[in-house]
Amino acid sequence: MDWETHIVLAGKMLEACALPKGAAIYSVLPVIDIEPIHYHRQYAHLLANQPLMVEIACEIFATPECRARNFPALRQRMAAVVADLDLGAARVQADPAALHFERLEARNRAYFTRRIAEEAEHFITGELAGAVEVLGPEASGISTDRLAASLSLVSHTYFDTFNNPVGVFIPLAANYSAHWDLFGSIDYLEYKASFYHPDMIRPFRRAMDESDVWRRALPAEEKDERETRGPQAAEACRSYSGAALIKAMIQRLGALAPGISPGSVELAIRNFLATLGLRQIVPADRELRFCRTLEAEMKERIRALFPRN
Repeated sequence: MDWETHIVLAGKMLEACALPKGAAIYSVLPVIDIEPIHYHRQYAHLLANQPLMVEIACEIFATPECRARNFPALRQRMAAVVADLDLGAARVQADPAALHFERLEARNRAYFTRRIAEEAEHFITGELAGAVEVLGPEASGISTDRLAASLSLVSHTYFDTFNNPVGVFIPLAANYSAHWDLFGSIDYLEYKASFYHPDMIRPFRRAMDESDVWRRALPAEEKDERETRGPQAAEACRSYSGAALIKAMIQRLGALAPGISPGSVELAIRNFLATLGLRQIVPADRELRFCRTLEAEMKERIRALFPRN
């Protein structure tokens, strides 16, 4: 998806979970890895790196300079922070006693801080401003809720699989996730060439915003249609769990990665949820059904736009 559509889709997910739509901006953070180019879709798109990105982004977006949209002052503030982090990373790299994890964490903290600070103004005045026209003014008040930010960030890679294969589970597994069945059933080259054209992507974005998929009654288990009427259907319309939706998206990313070890997917889920303080089992059956329903609708719309000749 293009950056603005990422924010809209994340905002709808947040709304479906009764989480602040002001966290939708975190859904564009993975694009920072376009620099350096050899990191593109291989670094900020990885689940293993995203909890640190959430931590850093929340700190940057919470600064007085960012809240006031005083971007020259924000750049000045963050330049000093990045300089200190670069020096610290250099010291760790030069320390023969430093552990591999310590070197990696120091390098990543400096890199993610620099790149998020560099792109903050563009994210806020560009993509977020455009998405607010669809999501409403609530999305412009950037939230620092960690659960909401994490859900939004994970949604980027989840929705990227409609366009490109992504190695989201690296370093646990090198399998790539994508909607392979979609790619084989459409005119893929035309899709890649035309989908982001304003005449294509804007109606798609608006249609997904207006879809009832975000509010549709989905009970936790498959039921006969007659059983989903009345009180049970009303119950099924309740908000989704943010933590469970994160788990469901990662489960779906695993299902879209041919040959991946189920253990790698489960470990990725446990590791990610642990960074949110969640170490107990998180039931996600209903959220998993929601993801499948959402994916089916998106693929149906894309197939209608780009039929294979």
